[in-house]
Amino acid sequence: MDTSNKKIIIDKLNHLIKRNYDAEYGYKYATENVDNGELKTMFKAYTEQRYQFGHDLKGEIENLGGEVTKKGTSVAGDIHRKWMDLKAAVTSNESESMLEECRKGEMVSWEDYNQALSLEDLPASTYMLLKDHKAKIDECLYQIMELKDKYVTSK
Repeated sequence: MDTSNKKIIIDKLNHLIKRNYDAEYGYKYATENVDNGELKTMFKAYTEQRYQFGHDLKGEIENLGGEVTKKGTSVAGDIHRKWMDLKAAVTSNESESMLEECRKGEMVSWEDYNQALSLEDLPASTYMLLKDHKAKIDECLYQIMELKDKYVTSK
């Protein structure tokens, strides 16, 4: 793998770390701001999962000889959490609202992982890690959609 391609891969992995920090903090926010016990448990599990994703990606960057971006969230993630605040305040169905915002965030992550998986010359270990994370994001999206349907029909 040439140096410029390696830099592109490392930059994308650092971007995914930020995206996972956004998701981690978003799920933490959702855990703290939802009353439904089932959702609280699920959001807590996804908080921990995204924390682990970040550490997995850090390890992969280090294996590639790259430098890991400092921990922090993106401006887009910060804005999305503020939107979650506002939407929760004005929405009558808190569970549905939180699930919808989490779904939106997961769709952004899903797209970012697809883009990363399409990069040229991905090392096998990087490809497998990204594929594993994306499969878990797929499962998360499926679970969120199932629960969203459940809470929409239970109004």
